[in-house]
Amino acid sequence: MFTALRNLFLVAALVQSLSLAQPGYAFDYEDLTFLIESNNLTSVEQVIAHLPQPFLENYTLAYDSRSLHGSSYDYPRAVLFGTDATLVLTFNGDPAHARYQHVEAMQFRQQSNEFEMRSISFEDDAHLSAKNPPLCLSCHGNRPRPIWSSYSYADIEEQQHWPGFYGSMHDAPSLDSVEAEAYANFQRLATRHPRYRYLKFSHAESKWYPYGDGPYEHRFRPNNRLGNLLARLNARRVATDLMQKEFFLKYPNISLLWLLQCDQAEEDDYLAFVKSVYDGSYTALSDIRLAQYHSKSAEQVAFVFEKLLSGLDVYTWNLSLDPQPDDERFFTGMVSIDELVAAAVLQRLPDSHWIHRYFLPWTNQQLYETFQPGYYAANIAPGGIGNVYDMMGLFFDRDHAKQACARLQADGRKEAVITKADWQ
Repeated sequence: MFTALRNLFLVAALVQSLSLAQPGYAFDYEDLTFLIESNNLTSVEQVIAHLPQPFLENYTLAYDSRSLHGSSYDYPRAVLFGTDATLVLTFNGDPAHARYQHVEAMQFRQQSNEFEMRSISFEDDAHLSAKNPPLCLSCHGNRPRPIWSSYSYADIEEQQHWPGFYGSMHDAPSLDSVEAEAYANFQRLATRHPRYRYLKFSHAESKWYPYGDGPYEHRFRPNNRLGNLLARLNARRVATDLMQKEFFLKYPNISLLWLLQCDQAEEDDYLAFVKSVYDGSYTALSDIRLAQYHSKSAEQVAFVFEKLLSGLDVYTWNLSLDPQPDDERFFTGMVSIDELVAAAVLQRLPDSHWIHRYFLPWTNQQLYETFQPGYYAANIAPGGIGNVYDMMGLFFDRDHAKQACARLQADGRKEAVITKADWQ
């Protein structure tokens, strides 16, 4: 009996290992735990050695991490995200740093569009946490979401796009002399380190792999790629959540009017109606209410709408660790989180909904061609990144979609029981 069970387990392990080797296979948390249990892995080093190659090639490094893992220039926190960031794994490299014996994991569930947080301890043997342990939720929220810095086009001298990460400026360590020296030293140390040595550190076309020499090819831009992927996944989470909430169900046209960034959504009476609903919903919650709502800044309006659409335990469309009402909206370098949420909502509306005639999905290539013709072929296509973006979430032709704004406004008046004279 024992022999038969053992043979059955070995066959299952063989089938699993063959599956993981298939191109495009979505390695997930269950695969990770299978590797640990079937191979009796008892250390972080052993886990890293058994990971699929895409995780060892697609990663970034934090030398000043605000996560559970301690970090430094010589011993950064490694953030491994594979090809599509549906599973993100992290570890660090200094025994003196916090959580040295832990692998932290974030799994995006494609069916439910939710993130799950996990922690795996190797302090004596492998111990797998339950889903969403409180320690993880203390930063990632009760409805977990990723935490990542927005990308902007600020002057290089003025702003780090990803503070605390190598490649903090445009994914190019060479743009910061301190960072460049520290990263070069880390690369020398990493080749002999029991954990980092498994990561890929060389590429014929990049001196700074996995980073690049400047804001160019996306295959050498792990920080920007990770932000793009996480934003699309988070947009799917947000869209699934908000479409079940009271405000969207009661005011779908008013919601879409703002999500599509229609000009009518900036009119005084429209904003007054939104303010009245907001104040009526959250009167007793002065700690999170806006002190004044006289400003029509995009950030404050977005804050109010996020609360109305998603509820109190939110402000998680932005991926900041501690988001504030006047924060700039999360930006990927091409689109904002609000635009990605709008696309995800439009994709989830029934095919029979009239707005679909105005919804023209765009591929990542079409999006980048509006930015600069030829940019996609020169900077995105060589790494095959655009197709992965498309699989995680499409964008849409905004100008075409805005042709729906007039009808949304008309139908929105009926939802709000506001006369045309009052609205305009």
